[in-house]
Amino acid sequence: MENFIDLYCERTAAGFWNEPVNALTNLAFILAALIAWPTAWHRPQRSLIEMTVIALVAAIGVGSFLFHTLATPLSGALDVIPIWLFFLPMSC
Repeated sequence: MENFIDLYCERTAAGFWNEPVNALTNLAFILAALIAWPTAWHRPQRSLIEMTVIALVAAIGVGSFLFHTLATPLSGALDVIPIWLFFLPMSC
């Protein structure tokens, strides 16, 4: 794994757990989405926007986790694209 991206001072080498704090903190996004989705789904007045935001929070968590563990160009894209989609409506 010689082709890795080194953008953060936490990463000192290639390898799956070389950014452990960044990787583990992204699990909070996934946990929040796992809690929010069934809660929102079972309410009679849920909206498409609400469910989309919850799905984007999960995608942000997964993408960031992958980037902070794999640190490849593909995982970098999986990290930033959901974040861009999350903020896109605010920029319009």
